Amino acid sequence: MCPRVPPCPPMSPRGAEGAPGPLLLCCCCCAAGDVQVSMPEVVEAESESTARIACGFSIPGNGSYTYIDWSYVDRGSEVKLLRVAGGEVLEEETSYKGRLSVGEDMALAISKVTPQDTRTFVCRVEAGSQGVGENRSELRVYKVPETPEIEASSAGIPAHSPSALKIAQCVSENSFPPANITWYKNGEQLQAEENKVKILATLTRKSSGLYTVSSSLFAVVTREDRSSLFHCAVHYWLRGQRLSKASRRVNVTIFYPTQHVELHVLPAAALVKEGDDVKLVCEADGNPAPVFSFYKKSPEDWQDLSSLADTSSGVLSLHGVNKSSSGLYRCQILDLDDMMQMEKEVELVVNYIEGVRVQMEPSSPLREGDSVRLSCSAHSPVDLDFQWRDEKGRKVAEGNQLVLRNLTFETSSNFSCQVVARSVPGLERSKQVAVAVQGKPRIVAISSPLYVRQDEVVNLTCKAIAFPRPSVRWSINGTTHEYVENQHVASNLTVRVSHDLLRAGAMCRVSNALGVSEKHIQLLDGKTSESKGVIIVAIIVCILLVAVLGSVIYFLHKKGKIPCGRAGKQDITKPEARKDKNVVEVKSDKLAEEAGLLQGANGERGPAADQSEKYIDLRN
Repeated sequence: MCPRVPPCPPMSPRGAEGAPGPLLLCCCCCAAGDVQVSMPEVVEAESESTARIACGFSIPGNGSYTYIDWSYVDRGSEVKLLRVAGGEVLEEETSYKGRLSVGEDMALAISKVTPQDTRTFVCRVEAGSQGVGENRSELRVYKVPETPEIEASSAGIPAHSPSALKIAQCVSENSFPPANITWYKNGEQLQAEENKVKILATLTRKSSGLYTVSSSLFAVVTREDRSSLFHCAVHYWLRGQRLSKASRRVNVTIFYPTQHVELHVLPAAALVKEGDDVKLVCEADGNPAPVFSFYKKSPEDWQDLSSLADTSSGVLSLHGVNKSSSGLYRCQILDLDDMMQMEKEVELVVNYIEGVRVQMEPSSPLREGDSVRLSCSAHSPVDLDFQWRDEKGRKVAEGNQLVLRNLTFETSSNFSCQVVARSVPGLERSKQVAVAVQGKPRIVAISSPLYVRQDEVVNLTCKAIAFPRPSVRWSINGTTHEYVENQHVASNLTVRVSHDLLRAGAMCRVSNALGVSEKHIQLLDGKTSESKGVIIVAIIVCILLVAVLGSVIYFLHKKGKIPCGRAGKQDITKPEARKDKNVVEVKSDKLAEEAGLLQGANGERGPAADQSEKYIDLRN
């Protein structure tokens, strides 16, 4: 072994191909004779990578080497690997054959290093008469450990156990040299502590030379640890730095006795109404959850409701609650850990509306023109509001009374009193009442007058309003159809028009227990109607012609086309007797003709005013 000498000049830490080379921890020089050899004291390389061990030397007088030998130390003896002489590399038959190479700077490269390659390598330089020099480097192969895997204890851990129990186990594989495992709770490192924290580690070496590190954590826990998170970390050295990898965080099941019990009503107790589905939820802060039992206070004793409950989750479900569901409920728990019993009670109030009534004053039968007062009442433990709505759902009034004055058949309807509890959303009830106005029938529509043709099939309509419901009778035979809507009744009569029907018409008779109403339906010949229509059109045309003629004369007068002298005016305004007579005859003939036509159409004579009135009726 050469004595240590001052540090040699810096050497490149990079391999022959430019890849990151091994870490050079230090450098020393040795000499035998006048030849000096410089090598790093320690070289680090990752498993399966290529390790590069440098060998620098100096020969006095710039002399050249005769040969260079590379070897390694095994059990105190050197084992030759190769010799470089005359520019050639002569490799020995060793386990390294095929993995060795020598660079131009005489550095030894070892490919695919493994933990078994961790040993000391020697570089010897022979320079003939200048002597021999050698030095050595320690090759350290490392393997970064895998991320640790953690597994929490599957069994629950009792709180405040007298001895530390297993919390979790952590394993990290394939490290070299062996890694170290530490434990953490909520991010803080745990240290071994007598009767509180214990850490057991095991180390296993594989055939590959890599190590598996395992560590188990034992600790005493409390109920506060039910939300604590545990994890482990593996630590290793790499090129002079201490690095680590952390596992995932796990929570462990802690068993602890119940200290508090709570009983809740869902939805909130103040909002429960009849028909709701209600849940009574019993909560205990022990783990595992205790056994739950439910009871309801009765006048004599407590009624057991456990058969309706989920005793494992502590939920009692009540479907479609009503007034009788109100009362005092109790939840009782049994902690199986220490066999302790605890209980909690809650009052359930079911809001309701009952006894909705509508009273009508007067209660005697109503007639047209009467007035009526409707009064609504109901019972509830909360304040109520009243509204009145008609049969179409329209709000007609607020308050618990509705007054209807001057009743008619049309007023007859169904009114409803709607009772609402504003403090309990969705709680409402309603009561309907029929306001029926009685009276004799009143015919409100008939199909008269009706223009028809003889032998034609026509529909005659008669519509009336009355209560009680009336019956409709026709004076002639035919096919009838009746339609009833509220107080209205409509009857359609299908009949063939005969000569007698055309002459006499038809009578609609509507009657009930309070009276009779009847109306006549007049049938008119459709041909006469057509002739009257022709006369009307002719009269309108004549009026239009007279208007156009007057406009032409006025226009000519303004333009001076008609003489403006006195004689001229006389010719126009005072025509000769013969002309005047002719004009009057024409007008009188025309009027006579029109009058005759009108009389023929109406079948009777009458004064001019009567003829004019009938004329208007025809137009309508």
